[in-house]
Amino acid sequence: MSGGATVPPAYLGLWRRSEIRRADGSRDASTRVLWLQGERYHIDLRIPVDRPALAHAGQLERMSAAQAARLGAQIAFAGTTVVDGARCEWHPEIAFPAVSEVLDAGWMRFDAPDRLHEAGLDGSYDEDWERLEGGPVAGTRFDEGDGAVGYLLVGASWAAWARGRRDDAYPGRWSEFCFARRDHDGWRIVASNQPWLEGQRITNSPWTRL
Repeated sequence: MSGGATVPPAYLGLWRRSEIRRADGSRDASTRVLWLQGERYHIDLRIPVDRPALAHAGQLERMSAAQAARLGAQIAFAGTTVVDGARCEWHPEIAFPAVSEVLDAGWMRFDAPDRLHEAGLDGSYDEDWERLEGGPVAGTRFDEGDGAVGYLLVGASWAAWARGRRDDAYPGRWSEFCFARRDHDGWRIVASNQPWLEGQRITNSPWTRL
């Protein structure tokens, strides 16, 4: 399981970003942003609305330069979350397109139990989040060998996993991030930084690692 908890219960669950407003006056309400938070670990995935739709991995070699750039505009990361009062820090171990050395931290304010406001420490952005599902979230980190690690978070009807290496970097070798939702037929991948995985049913369940 996740080990020592560092995140208060108020944060647990699946969150969707409704909007980001930046200090330069720009804003974005179209990027699909999902953040699943457990007692210790997080997985975050951000997919631009104009990301190319790829039916299978073989199409990567046939992308235009513009399509490759939009695929690389996705952001995803997984690691440990630390909350200290109103300050929240995310410390990713693996990420897409690559792990950043810039501290990811913000001031958090609950406007309602399921509505969260985040402000950058440097005042460069404000984000609004809405919780789609609360409740307990089981989580684990595991070693896959050869320097690769994985993260798995599972709630009542949402789950997410990530696997890769700290030095992964798009467009070379890159880490995998997926979000799945449970319905009457089981689990189905609904968002991934590898577009061809979306819509697939999960047959080899990763839940056995919990």
